[in-house]
Amino acid sequence: MTEARRRAYLEAMGFDVWVQKPPPPIENRLVVGPGRGNTLLICATPELSASKLAADIARAVGGEPVWAWPDPEGRPASPDLEQAVRDGLFTRVLVFGEETRKRLMGAQEDEVVASSTVRSAADLEELAVRGEAKRRLWQLICGPA
Repeated sequence: MTEARRRAYLEAMGFDVWVQKPPPPIENRLVVGPGRGNTLLICATPELSASKLAADIARAVGGEPVWAWPDPEGRPASPDLEQAVRDGLFTRVLVFGEETRKRLMGAQEDEVVASSTVRSAADLEELAVRGEAKRRLWQLICGPA
């Protein structure tokens, strides 16, 4: 007998049926895309990581940067930021958008996670339209001029 049918029988007989709820999603988990470079680029969604601007940023960073984004399902098997840095041996992390940074790091302002420096930039939507945001990103990528 299937679980659904068993529940239907119990409900028909007047028994309250309790079903275990799945655990709530864990906010700080990441989906890490393919790649093997030493730079991890984190944006809000997978669609943003596939944009033309994201490709331009990846070229500017150099090497083969790896894109990541918050796991919308918050699966416990998905890595948090520190675990992703350790697993991928990243030495540089660039987080796009304040909301994404807060979701991954909370109020923590650390600039170093495991063996990696972490920097924050404007989100990709803002970078697409604001020249000042692009200049700041360039300084983060290349260092001060």
